[in-house]
Amino acid sequence: MDFDTLELCLREGIAGNEYADPREALGCTADTDDAEVARALVRVVAAHDLAQMGIQSVRPEAARHPSVRPPTEVTADPSFLGRLSTSGDQGLSVERIDDVPTLLAVLRAGSRRQRRAALARLRERLVDRRLLQSDELRKATQTISKLRDVELGYELAQLRAELPGAPGRTARQEHEQWKRLAQRTEFEIRAFWDGQSSVDAFRGLPGDQRALLLMRVSELSDLVVHHITAIIEGSDGCVPLESRIGLITSLRFARDPRLVPALVAVLEAERGELVASAARVLGGMDDARAQPALAERFERSFVAEERIALAGALGMHGDLRGLSEVRNLLDEDHPKLPIQALEAMESLGSPDSTDLVAKFLDHADASVAIQAARTCARIGDGRALDELTDRYNATAVPALRAAIEDALSAIAARMELRGEEATTIDWSEVGIKPVPRKGPRDSLPAITLGWRDYFMGRLWLLLGRVTWAIARFESAAARRDDWAAPLIGIGMTFARREQYALALPAFRRAIEVDRLRIERNPILVRAMAKAFLHRAEQVEREGRDDVARGLVGEVLTLDLRRAPGTVRFELKRKHDVLRRGEQENVDSAA
Repeated sequence: MDFDTLELCLREGIAGNEYADPREALGCTADTDDAEVARALVRVVAAHDLAQMGIQSVRPEAARHPSVRPPTEVTADPSFLGRLSTSGDQGLSVERIDDVPTLLAVLRAGSRRQRRAALARLRERLVDRRLLQSDELRKATQTISKLRDVELGYELAQLRAELPGAPGRTARQEHEQWKRLAQRTEFEIRAFWDGQSSVDAFRGLPGDQRALLLMRVSELSDLVVHHITAIIEGSDGCVPLESRIGLITSLRFARDPRLVPALVAVLEAERGELVASAARVLGGMDDARAQPALAERFERSFVAEERIALAGALGMHGDLRGLSEVRNLLDEDHPKLPIQALEAMESLGSPDSTDLVAKFLDHADASVAIQAARTCARIGDGRALDELTDRYNATAVPALRAAIEDALSAIAARMELRGEEATTIDWSEVGIKPVPRKGPRDSLPAITLGWRDYFMGRLWLLLGRVTWAIARFESAAARRDDWAAPLIGIGMTFARREQYALALPAFRRAIEVDRLRIERNPILVRAMAKAFLHRAEQVEREGRDDVARGLVGEVLTLDLRRAPGTVRFELKRKHDVLRRGEQENVDSAA
């Protein structure tokens, strides 16, 4: 029986047709179940189709969509980072670098792909620690432990699990926490598709837990990934548009190729924020299917938000066709979508764009200034050092100061790789000096009674008497105006019990008294940031978007570099969503 007959049997069914029974041709017996025969037909037809795909030759110019222009020709960057590839046996390649300081510099100053490759190479070097000198191992461990790059969350988690001591134990504990979350989510997804539940598993997850789960999407089972792709495509049947956008945005730094077909389908069929979110995910994908889909959509898109996101995503693939459009947008006196345009310039920008980006460091909106500092870090031009330092000295926004510190470090690393002498900044001599406390010092009785109340509060807390403990903490805080420990105790107590509305006032008072203590303590800053995030989610569900926007904007002004990357990522995502909703309301009212 020829293949065409087999294909027709599969298309029209094998029971009750006028064609010959395919059982004999398939090697099945007369009493073989119809379902088994159908499976055998599918295997034969699929194998034939795959064989045909393997022998056909298609010219690239014939496969390109007629509306898609070829990539924009750009001048090659002759610098070390410009010529540094992520892999390869010839020329400059991250895979061939053995010098640990050079890898650490690439980790601070390179593109996202170069930084990922540098982490992978460091992991190879750390597996056999005998190849490293003790000084190199110590420097690598310190740098990796302190790195707070959200874009490299998955790779950092993998590498930290290989480290010795406390950093490695912490990373392994976080992985176990992720496994438990993944197992619970998979169980809920099975119940959803079996008809036992009508609620999507991801909708019930807090934002930071969803970000934590999707950070390791490549380790999730096919069942979970297929559920994610169904939501991306909108074929699940119950998830609203806002949840689809939220899920795609949470996949921002995912690299799993199983997601590519669904994301490409969004580019082909959708509009607006869905396309922008899908484009940002595809921009970071090392997949041959991503760039043609992005280019085709860019050529036929007319929505500004889409085009900016598509231009930035194409820039990550080395295609700068959207550079002039993004530059023109930033050149306007009142640019639209400044944060999105500055974000796109991270992949599109060059030293020629330094002055254009640096002018946004003085923007009245702190969020725009912070994004400008991040873009300067990725461009890495030493001419921005003076403007960054001046802005560092002038601003009182902790988050902006933190972003500028990271930018200065990245630019210094890039100058080091270029063989230039980077300016060394003495952080103790710049910036906002602490204001000396005015008024009389606390008396000895006040200090003694304050400590007595504080320790009694800790004791009552251990005994489970929360109300009495809070009363003691309040008494201790009232005795000394500049003492943050009792206020931190109140905030942490309520945060552990998920009473976020009660935790916020205590954290706010503690920040007023001793902000640096909270920002520099990973445990405290994590609890504080999660309290603001979860309270914002609560009031958002109640329909009070203005309050939620205020909470997220308030916490994002602080230095959150020591908070978990998933919490920082979700705070920024939530901030962007709420800002977009506010702008839509303003536009509709106008």
